[in-house]
Amino acid sequence: MSKKLVIAFAALLIAGLAGLLILKSYTVEIVHLVVVNALVHKAPEGYDRERIRLVLDGALARAEQGGYSDRYLERLKKVSHNLEKRQFLEPGEMDELLAEFRNQE
Repeated sequence: MSKKLVIAFAALLIAGLAGLLILKSYTVEIVHLVVVNALVHKAPEGYDRERIRLVLDGALARAEQGGYSDRYLERLKKVSHNLEKRQFLEPGEMDELLAEFRNQE
């Protein structure tokens, strides 16, 4: 193998690892944005979409400040999984879901 090929391969490997580390550090934020967008799209007609964003943004901030981002991520994954099966949420379901995020720690 030529020296240039080894250097190129090493640079590509390092860039790939750096990319993975960056993505790993933003996993909670990425999943958070996906779930917020899904909830906004599946919200009942006339439901306050800004309220959804505010409640979940507050939950994310509390999770990051409180050091329980991993638990928050698991909660987001469960919500995402449940949303896959639903086309729309009823107003009571949305209120209950937002209350859980408001009270989560």
